[in-house]
Amino acid sequence: MRFSLFLKDTHMKVVENLKEKHSAASNEEIIKRYVKSAIQLQDDDLIFGSSREQCGGGCFSSEPQFEIDMDEDDFNKLRTIYQSYEFEEYDTEEEEISKTIRCIINFVDYQPDSISI
Repeated sequence: MRFSLFLKDTHMKVVENLKEKHSAASNEEIIKRYVKSAIQLQDDDLIFGSSREQCGGGCFSSEPQFEIDMDEDDFNKLRTIYQSYEFEEYDTEEEEISKTIRCIINFVDYQPDSISI
């Protein structure tokens, strides 16, 4: 499933740091690896249930950063996660999936030892 990933500048900085840390070749590679690891953790509340993921403002300031081609099963799991939590509404499915990916990036940034790739 190919789509535009909407990230904020702060998320892009985290992605760049992770890419360097893991010697990943691309932003897309590091995102896909962390998404897969987050899904395999099988503890959605740990990542998505925190109050810090419920936006009070600024959620819509994310911009399309790059195209990503994600495994359809992972994409569908992220869609299910989005629908399971009380996130703000977005206009497109791309923005909704991007929200779940931003949550994963935030989680990795705040708790770097909780997900390994």
